[in-house]
Amino acid sequence: MRWSTCNNTTNTKDKDKDSLKIGSRCVIVQDCDLRGHVTIGAGCVIHPRATIFALSGPIHLGDNNIVEEMVVIINRSKTPMIIGNDNHFQVACRIESPSIGSNNIFSPRCRVVHSVTIGSDSHIGAGCVVLASPFPTFIPPPNSTSEPTPPPPGTTTLEEEAELPRPTTTTRPLHHLPDETEIFGSDSRQRLGSKQGIGQIKAFQAKHLIYLRETLVKYHKLKIFPPGTVVSENPSGIGGSGGKVGGE
Repeated sequence: MRWSTCNNTTNTKDKDKDSLKIGSRCVIVQDCDLRGHVTIGAGCVIHPRATIFALSGPIHLGDNNIVEEMVVIINRSKTPMIIGNDNHFQVACRIESPSIGSNNIFSPRCRVVHSVTIGSDSHIGAGCVVLASPFPTFIPPPNSTSEPTPPPPGTTTLEEEAELPRPTTTTRPLHHLPDETEIFGSDSRQRLGSKQGIGQIKAFQAKHLIYLRETLVKYHKLKIFPPGTVVSENPSGIGGSGGKVGGE
């Protein structure tokens, strides 16, 4: 069995532009696009025509993630994009979230914008678009004669908001999806799921990775990286260590 032996590569011509750190036991096919400062953890599988583009800030991908065909993962912010372990990015989804936990499933053609962060064990349905909440905390106009209305549960009062740091005109507060969130339906409705089936999902992810590592190398050429690369057991520092490089 073959594995892509690839890791920290820096082109002398584009030293400040591209820097790749690839963990052990990764399968990265030739027909994928990796740009910018990208760190890929151990055991990840990158399909053909997938794009990971660190446009402004670095992207740190954890261990054992699956990135399928036509997936676009892009970081437009200068802050690092952190993605956990065992996530499954399915066909043609587009991800711009700056922070993603572990064991999430992103179904085909879904989209997550840059102003949303995602916890763990969540499921984004096919074609769903995850946007930040369009309803900020209501602040009455100054010198209002009407009596103030008590804020709904989970919101802050005016005194509390005065103590919070105000976002700049170019940034917005991040909207966080808690763990075990499910996004579904044509209108991208949201609900909190249960922990039932999480064990089965993790077992399926592990079997899926084994199958892909054995199958992709038979039908696709692996990406060749410049000489002098050094394979790291855990370049991302997010998850556990990977295995040895090469098949046994």
